[in-house]
Amino acid sequence: MMHNNKLWNRNFLLLCFSNFFMFTSFYMLLPTLPVFLVEHLDGTERQVGLIIAFFTTAQIFARPLAGKWLDEIGRKKVFLFARIAFFILMFFYITIPGLLLFFLLRFIHGFSFGIATTASGTMAADVVPSECRAEGIGYYGAFISLSLVIGPSVGLWVMNNGSFNVLFIFSCVLAGISATLGSLIKVEEHTQKERGDQKLSLIEKLVEPKVLHICIVSVMIVSVYGGIVSFISLYAKELEMVEAAGYFFAVYSLVLLVIRPLSGKISDKYGASFVIYPGMLLCIVGTFVLSQSNTFTIFLLSAFLISLGLGSIQPSLQALVIDAVPSERRGAATATYFMSIDLGIAGGAFVLGTIANYIGYSGMFLSSSLFVLVGLIFYGQYQLRQVKMRKDQLHQATKNSSTL
Repeated sequence: MMHNNKLWNRNFLLLCFSNFFMFTSFYMLLPTLPVFLVEHLDGTERQVGLIIAFFTTAQIFARPLAGKWLDEIGRKKVFLFARIAFFILMFFYITIPGLLLFFLLRFIHGFSFGIATTASGTMAADVVPSECRAEGIGYYGAFISLSLVIGPSVGLWVMNNGSFNVLFIFSCVLAGISATLGSLIKVEEHTQKERGDQKLSLIEKLVEPKVLHICIVSVMIVSVYGGIVSFISLYAKELEMVEAAGYFFAVYSLVLLVIRPLSGKISDKYGASFVIYPGMLLCIVGTFVLSQSNTFTIFLLSAFLISLGLGSIQPSLQALVIDAVPSERRGAATATYFMSIDLGIAGGAFVLGTIANYIGYSGMFLSSSLFVLVGLIFYGQYQLRQVKMRKDQLHQATKNSSTL
């Protein structure tokens, strides 16, 4: 019980709920903005893809800067600035006059979102006790999964029963609640200014080299999700199961909600590899099942397996990233890790989309299992290096003690 009391402290709860309201605000717009663009801004269906493209590109640019600022300026200041900016920018959707300003707004909004999520991910590492880090990150991620379950449905309901202005005002209110809850969080600041002897290059301030190997694993794994989020609806249509795409994401989100904290707890107790290796195998099996789907049941079974795999892997990978660096470098490390997720989703969508043009959606999803296999090989190499490093440290410690 003491373990749970340490985890469920006031700051952790405030952070989780602040994140929940911000992500719900964000997910409300995900299925509704394409309709807004076509019906109210006279956009075309081809331009719909730019809604996510501008937002995601801005996030990628924001991540390394956010990491640098978090480590140099402090967590709370950067966190609050980004939350307030996200809240204020939401108002501009109400009066946006045309496509050019709309896409500019999406880019700036994505930039604020990138900083806000990097800041909250770093603060999560600060407020979660080290002995239950993966479990804490799992619960933190579960709140995001819950917003993914609720947000799109609420957004569509408000759009269909009210108006776009009501939708944007509702999103503003949720973003405002997020900023208010965030302002109540108290964190112990860890900045590089506390260590005057530490001299870092600009690249090192923006990207943490110690976590690059883990981030390569992340890119490979998340690319599977990039393919799914981009092409699952088209694949379902090809299989003549159009309604199955919505159920796919419902199953996917609900499994994430349960498995993230559970796998994190197992990871803390037995080690990250205890959940990462099985998680990768589940992803490989899940993508194979998806590629062979010919019934509604098998289609949803693939969602269950892939979500079970990805949900098991991600909290442990993020915990490994945090454990690999000192506290004053958590901002850069978290930014580097989140950047790998953005690049994995965007890169996966692009590469797998190219593959689909040649061998179709079934072949594309089957080939995505190769990305996971590459990730598995990189993770195995990382673990071998860690074992060798620990042996060398033990040997050096033994050698030093024998000379005393």
